[in-house]
Amino acid sequence: MQPDSLLNILFSFCFFSIMGWILEVFYRSFRNQRFTNPGFLKGPYLPLYGTAALMLMVCIPLVYACHIVIKVLCYFLITTGVELVAGFIAYYFFNSRLWDYSDRRFQYQGYICLEFSFYWVLLALAFEYFILPSYQGLLNWLAPEVKWIFTGAVILSVFFTERNKSTKKKRI
Repeated sequence: MQPDSLLNILFSFCFFSIMGWILEVFYRSFRNQRFTNPGFLKGPYLPLYGTAALMLMVCIPLVYACHIVIKVLCYFLITTGVELVAGFIAYYFFNSRLWDYSDRRFQYQGYICLEFSFYWVLLALAFEYFILPSYQGLLNWLAPEVKWIFTGAVILSVFFTERNKSTKKKRI
């Protein structure tokens, strides 16, 4: 991806926000034995994943030749940091608790926990080695008009839909 391309940045954010939503729907629906919309928005997008993907897309070229321990540490800081910040933002600005790790060991205020940080690192490694190479090919192959239409449709749908009312409210 050309980092200076605003279109590619917006497209990637929207694309990975939707892919993250799909991943979360599968995980949460399987865990709950029923369809579960994991976001605080009604549409099929989780900005947390779009943000993390963009940050990883910047980081991966910087640590590409580094030892795996350095990569794991960077990916841990990025993914866990994004999750922590997103948890705080959802709680304090939207009055929502989108996830709660309070019942897990090695957690911080229910926003992050070591177990899921491990999963995020595994997902970030899969992103680097399997997802990103194919995605970059797709990004280069798609016409700019297609990227604009997709990105515009996603952004407009976010603005014209209400928040999902099924999120948990502040509990503390």
